[in-house]
Amino acid sequence: MVQYIFTPWRDQAELLTVRRQLYPNHHPTPTAPTGDEALREKQEAVARVSMWMQRGNCPHLVESTALLGAAILSDAQTTSEPSSLAGSSSSYAVRAAYSAAFSRFVTGLMDSHQDKARKMSMYAVAKSVGLPATFVELRHQATHEQLPSLTRLRDAAGKALDWIYEYYWKHLDEAASPAGEVAGECGSARAPASATTVCKALLMELFTTEDREAEARIRSELKKRKGDEVLAAAMEINEAAKSAKLIRKSAAFMREALEEEKRVSAPIDARSQGTARDIEAVRSMLQEDRMELERTLADVRSSEEREQHVARVVKEGPSWSRYDRRSWVPKPIGIV
Repeated sequence: MVQYIFTPWRDQAELLTVRRQLYPNHHPTPTAPTGDEALREKQEAVARVSMWMQRGNCPHLVESTALLGAAILSDAQTTSEPSSLAGSSSSYAVRAAYSAAFSRFVTGLMDSHQDKARKMSMYAVAKSVGLPATFVELRHQATHEQLPSLTRLRDAAGKALDWIYEYYWKHLDEAASPAGEVAGECGSARAPASATTVCKALLMELFTTEDREAEARIRSELKKRKGDEVLAAAMEINEAAKSAKLIRKSAAFMREALEEEKRVSAPIDARSQGTARDIEAVRSMLQEDRMELERTLADVRSSEEREQHVARVVKEGPSWSRYDRRSWVPKPIGIV
């Protein structure tokens, strides 16, 4: 049965296009836009992510990237268009936009990695995913205290975008999509990807997604593929990963896969060992029965020989004969 993964973007190429528009410095092109054109592309990317949010199933980090980018665009527009209102009120609005975007980014990320069985502090969760502790502190100040300064918020937004890129956007595979074929930005379809490449794409989406339903669908798709290919792809991701999250998640996945393989093969081994033990037990039992039968037959033969000798002596009377210890039977000569 075919398993479908529902995403708000049409295909992988659309997602990669949004990444290039949001991070033009990380993905330069020969005809890289500059100035107003780059600003227009960022606005287009933010609007497209807003449309994805309306469709649903949009990853939290994609939304956070768009929100932080929108706050930066609003700050740039306010700075470049001086007016009578460009004073403390406009600065306060920009600070509020930065604070809301940053707080939503940190809070959503922490909630998605929170342990349901045992409540953990935000600092502990941040440490587990490699998020700087200063992000948690700034989120607390923006939520419960006076809004941070504009300079500090600008610096934090830039660092947050860099962190999100390293954590999520950087690891998107441009060579293949989970369907095994990716349409290029020019509309042409590339050749079908290899099994390992498809497994790597599925694993990268599994390691970076924060949607439980999407994670279940990806795991169901991975179970249909060969275990050796999935483990090889996970090992390649683990060896090439630089972020703590990817290293931790890929190692946990490989450990889980190996334990599952042991659980599946253990009953077979146990049955084989049990069968071997049963065969040996039956063999030993038959050997003991054979030895017991031989002892019984020997006792029967010796008993018959003794009875025959006694009957012959009684019939013929005493006589001289060669001493035979096995056939000699003592005869009582009296009672003491």
